[in-house]
Amino acid sequence: MHPDNMPEFNAVITQAEPIIIAIVARHRADDLPLTWRLLHAMESEVLAELSRADDLQPAYINLIRHSGVFNYPLNDEPVDFGKSGAIACAFSMIYEAYHRLH
Repeated sequence: MHPDNMPEFNAVITQAEPIIIAIVARHRADDLPLTWRLLHAMESEVLAELSRADDLQPAYINLIRHSGVFNYPLNDEPVDFGKSGAIACAFSMIYEAYHRLH
């Protein structure tokens, strides 16, 4: 990413944070473990909400979504990134918020 484009990416992150907190809080109310299926569902909610923003470019929103490079499971097992150092931005933000709001 070119340094000139960082404000655009930072705008996505800034707008994503309260959206993630609201979505995670709603799901945490059920006191269920964070599963891969739930993580994917919450990511979809976050991306849909961000896509409704008039001031964000889709290309920058897509930078926080998980890519097909990593084959994240889509099941009801608890999320475990192991020792992975490469985690999709939205997944990382959701995971952190989910455990912070516990």
